[in-house]
Amino acid sequence: MLATAIGSLPHGDPDKACRMTLRFLEEAPAWPQLPRRSFLENMYAQYSEGMPGVVVDEAGRRVFVRRGEEVFGQLEEVYRAYLDGSTEKFAIGEDHASGLHAFVREVTSQQVTYPVLKGQVTGPISYGLTVLDEDKRPMLYDDQLADAMIRVLNLKARWMEELLRDTGRAEQVMIFFDEPYLVSVGSALVSLSRERVVEALRACREGLGCLVGAHCCGNTDWSILFQAGLDVVNFDAYHYMESMSLYPEELTAFLENGGVLAWGLVPSTEEVYQVNADVLARRFEEGVELLVERGVPEDTLRERSILTPSCGLEGLDEEGAERAYAIASQLAHLL
Repeated sequence: MLATAIGSLPHGDPDKACRMTLRFLEEAPAWPQLPRRSFLENMYAQYSEGMPGVVVDEAGRRVFVRRGEEVFGQLEEVYRAYLDGSTEKFAIGEDHASGLHAFVREVTSQQVTYPVLKGQVTGPISYGLTVLDEDKRPMLYDDQLADAMIRVLNLKARWMEELLRDTGRAEQVMIFFDEPYLVSVGSALVSLSRERVVEALRACREGLGCLVGAHCCGNTDWSILFQAGLDVVNFDAYHYMESMSLYPEELTAFLENGGVLAWGLVPSTEEVYQVNADVLARRFEEGVELLVERGVPEDTLRERSILTPSCGLEGLDEEGAERAYAIASQLAHLL
């Protein structure tokens, strides 16, 4: 079974983070996001270059929207680039993603071809609900800015796909849209329809020629992601196994149409010191049994599954992150 990762690590040294990643994730390494290294590598600041109206206040450690006359020119630039399929102006600089650039250099220098090289972009729902304007209104609730934001994230994903393909070391590229805020969709806190979520995710994958997935590290309505035209859906199987079992028909249709379920089985917290590959293999078998009892075909489920940590690992220290990757690798071989 293939193992990959969500991407974030606690490291400050991008080269060290890359070496650790490539050591353990032998088939599907993910480039390392390093939010502790710089605020610019925070999952919202990281993708803000070229985003209309968005300001990154590195000293104040915040990302926000500031409207002004220049926003109209920025919007025009986004739409022009989108129509032309031009990604160059929406590249992610090394100061915003040191791990990505170090990863590309390291992979390119090797003589190894990987079945998958994985990248990740913050998803439109999480980005749009987190980045606020001067009136504390989420960017996603401004139709004009939200539409441009979705297009920018799409252009960044296209650029990332090209960058990873151009290494010449990937049989396939996979890009995840990370969506922690999907846990709030459907609650009283977020006024957002499921149709809007599906539409935004579908728009983000437009024009991509790689495998496209989405990651949510909490409990959500998984049927939304199954309807969003994704190739891979990643869930926290360590904490929320039961939540996936509520959608057996939707999961079955997703898998039978070629989808892949990514099991976030390795805990991303200090709990990683309390488990090992054998323990998690039993948890995987329990999850399979639960889903099969609800009607998901066992053979299809097993052959269309991959492994990840339950979430990003920036909350651990380097030793803990290495242990999580080591367990993921051991678990993949064991299963």
